[in-house]
Amino acid sequence: MATFLQKTASHLWSKHQADEMQEIAIVMPSQRGVLYLKKELAYLSDRPFLSPDFMTIEEFALQMTDSVLVDPVKLLLDAFTCFKEVDPLVDFDRFVSWGQMMLKDFDTLDMYLVDPVQLFSFLSEVKSIERWGENLGDQESYQFITKNTTAYFKLYDHLLEVYGRLQTKLQDSGLVYRGMAYKALAERLQAGTPLSKSFKKIYFVGFNALSKGEEQIIRLLVKQNMAETLWDADAYYIENKYHRAGNWIRSFADAGSNSFLSHGPFQWMGRDLLESTKHVELIGVANPSAQVFVAMDTIRKWQEAHGPGEQVALVLADESLLDQVLLYVGEFKDRLNITMGYSLKKTAIFSWLQLFWEVRKSLSTGKFPVALVKQVLDHPLMVTYFNHQKTKIPADFILSTDLYISKERLNDLGLPLINKMLVEANFMDLLPALASILNDFLLAIPKQEFDQEAQAIHSVLGVLETVGQTFSGNDFITPKSGQLLLTQLIQQQKLTFEGAEKRSLHVMGLLETRTLDFDRVLFLSLNEGSLPGSRKRESLIPLDIASMNTFDLPTFTQADAVASYHFHRLLQRPREIHFMYVLPSEKSSVKEMSRFIRQLEFDWVKKNPNIHWHEPMIQLNEPVGILQNIEHSVIKTPDIIAQLHANFSLRGLSPSSLAMFDRCSLQYYYAQIAGLRKEKQHEEEMGADVFGTWVHKVLELMDRDVLDKHDGYYDQTTVDVRIAALDDYLDAAMAEIQRTEGVFEVEKGFNYVLREVAKTILTRYFQEEVSWERARVQLIAIEETLETQLSVHDLALKIKGRVDRLDRLGVNTYRIIDYKTGKVEQKDLAIGEEGLFYELTKEGFKPKLFQLWFYKFLLASVCQDSSDTYADLMGKIDRANIIITSGIISFRNMDAAVISEDEHNLWFEPGQDLDGFLAMGKAVFAAWVDRIVDVGKPFEKTKDVETCQWCDFKVICHREI
Repeated sequence: MATFLQKTASHLWSKHQADEMQEIAIVMPSQRGVLYLKKELAYLSDRPFLSPDFMTIEEFALQMTDSVLVDPVKLLLDAFTCFKEVDPLVDFDRFVSWGQMMLKDFDTLDMYLVDPVQLFSFLSEVKSIERWGENLGDQESYQFITKNTTAYFKLYDHLLEVYGRLQTKLQDSGLVYRGMAYKALAERLQAGTPLSKSFKKIYFVGFNALSKGEEQIIRLLVKQNMAETLWDADAYYIENKYHRAGNWIRSFADAGSNSFLSHGPFQWMGRDLLESTKHVELIGVANPSAQVFVAMDTIRKWQEAHGPGEQVALVLADESLLDQVLLYVGEFKDRLNITMGYSLKKTAIFSWLQLFWEVRKSLSTGKFPVALVKQVLDHPLMVTYFNHQKTKIPADFILSTDLYISKERLNDLGLPLINKMLVEANFMDLLPALASILNDFLLAIPKQEFDQEAQAIHSVLGVLETVGQTFSGNDFITPKSGQLLLTQLIQQQKLTFEGAEKRSLHVMGLLETRTLDFDRVLFLSLNEGSLPGSRKRESLIPLDIASMNTFDLPTFTQADAVASYHFHRLLQRPREIHFMYVLPSEKSSVKEMSRFIRQLEFDWVKKNPNIHWHEPMIQLNEPVGILQNIEHSVIKTPDIIAQLHANFSLRGLSPSSLAMFDRCSLQYYYAQIAGLRKEKQHEEEMGADVFGTWVHKVLELMDRDVLDKHDGYYDQTTVDVRIAALDDYLDAAMAEIQRTEGVFEVEKGFNYVLREVAKTILTRYFQEEVSWERARVQLIAIEETLETQLSVHDLALKIKGRVDRLDRLGVNTYRIIDYKTGKVEQKDLAIGEEGLFYELTKEGFKPKLFQLWFYKFLLASVCQDSSDTYADLMGKIDRANIIITSGIISFRNMDAAVISEDEHNLWFEPGQDLDGFLAMGKAVFAAWVDRIVDVGKPFEKTKDVETCQWCDFKVICHREI
């Protein structure tokens, strides 16, 4: 089957001889299509010839009007200058945040040939208030004119004058922005003015959605018999008047319509989607990363079956997935062509710049948060620089008690690069210092490692140079607006990839597929929000105005239709198509499958009997192809078994380690056997773990005071006394935490909010706890570590746990309490019909239920221990008549009071004594030991990928979500 560009090349050769080719112009939507059409023209020629003049439509508009495109940075400066003339009170700090949006609107107005006077007058205060009044059914709309509404519409009153001044300023300089060139060309053709350059014929190839300006240009050229249009359309979406993919071409193809855009027969209308044989697979996977694994395996299979010469497209509806694709696509480097640019936002230099601006924010105070200083010093670019300079930061430079680092201490390091970061300067003077730092980074990068990071630094240097030259002599740009401007400009930069000579595997976004065809196509991330994209709209022109027939400016509706055309057009000629999407879940923000897929599933399959539609199930744990390498497991070798046996006797088993094994046995391997640990990095803001530790520590200090001063009796202290002392206990608890976790400033920011939250939940706890028990409560032990030794299958097994609180209710009921800052409910302790033993040993057990039983087992074991290990503790316990219970106090569910075993009897059998209880408990641990050492079951990744986002080893497992 001939591709669209092959048909185009054949058509051009049928119309023109070789010596005529140089006399025609070919206008296409993108340079990528130009590249491949040139190749197709060359393939059909048996001798050399001079190429036609290839252009994008933007280049065509500029050439035909002898216009020069203005640099975006200069355009922004000129726009600000014009706005300043209209409103002297506007400052650049405010303007830079919406100036780009205003310029985009100006560009759109010109591209759609909208009369700016009519539009901006419609946006004026009086007209808008009238519309508001009509919408509200109020005839006296003047009442809506207030000080605030007047200020709101003041901007719109200025826009028309700014628009006119900017147009004049650019024209006087011989410059235009894109929309100006389109509008000028349309007006020139309408007036019959000759073009700047004449051609024998102009071909517009592969277009779809046209702005009014583009449509006017092409229509006038076609009417004058100067141009011909070549379309890539299919009857499937053209004949269905409700199908959005045909919104534009449907009217362009109608010879009876005033919108008909062809000179003679319409070229071309195919029926590929309605008649061609295609193999289609729809695959849903659990997370975005899994799509990449499946895609790589599919490409490998296609290559083995059909060879590396077939044209294959890997299309990313979510272009942020490129990072993960780059990790694995390198095995196909001999045929690889990555047409997507790599955003500078994802490079090391961009992250360093964010830190640089954070440092500048703190410069006025002369001190910098420890967490920020650590981030700066540990940044990869800084580490490379230090290594190149053979510089080492003194080990005692940052002390554990430091909350801030002064500017003087940083300067005392004697590092020129650090001194440049701390220089006192306005924005324009800061640019050379920033450029100097970037050059220092470049010099520090070894030549053999001069990769994309170095290219990214070069790109940023280019932006700095442009801004410096454009804004030279202007003192209105502040560090704040300068940072915003630089960030905007750098985010727009992309690194380009170099492709293989024989390009047959193409990684691209949907827009880059325009005019191109492939033998096989893989579509990734076909979820709502990715395809079609989100409905986020950035414009100063309200949606209701933009969508009026009078103006008919593009909105998200048109954007959806454009995406629909590109999507369906790409499906016209491939023999095989694989769609992939991420399955939505309650825990993720992933949206449902794209509506485009639903439409194909319920409409396309019915209309084309030659579509073979399949929805296979993918199991990522099957050792097949790339999945064997990526979804790896760890076999339990004799050495690993020996290590497990040693761990059982030395480190033992705890509720947390068993929960880890049950959740993900590979995580258990990394943490318990390989001994891997995530390097702890101090943050300015407390995480949930530190907050939980803080609350626990406050309760520990308070309980210890009650234990020491009042023999453990809570009723010897009052609620008001405990609440009044909360601030002191919070400070004391934080002082202890900071010895291990680092220093946190708790008097401001989010940490202050957490302090107030801690006070609130503890206050409520003290107020409500006094009414929870009728019997007198006496504390017995606080933060007590209990452990016992078992013999399981001739293995020595240590069982240990740390009890938050042990108290006595009444005479002989001893209760173990576990504090939880998270939410716990009674259902978390539910025991099914299968009984307690099954609940404690099954896969996917309830961790909190197991923890309560575990503590009960430990205390029962200790009570039967005849040694002196727990002599002090046992001296407070009546072991002969002991009743053991356990419970959880959940600070997010205090209405439940103590969530305990009273409703969920933690005995294996009715009427069971402690000996029987301990014997069955030993069987529980034996079952877990059997599972852990089972050589037939390797350590494997969890299938519940949602839990991976909290795992320290998700990078190793390629499970970053």
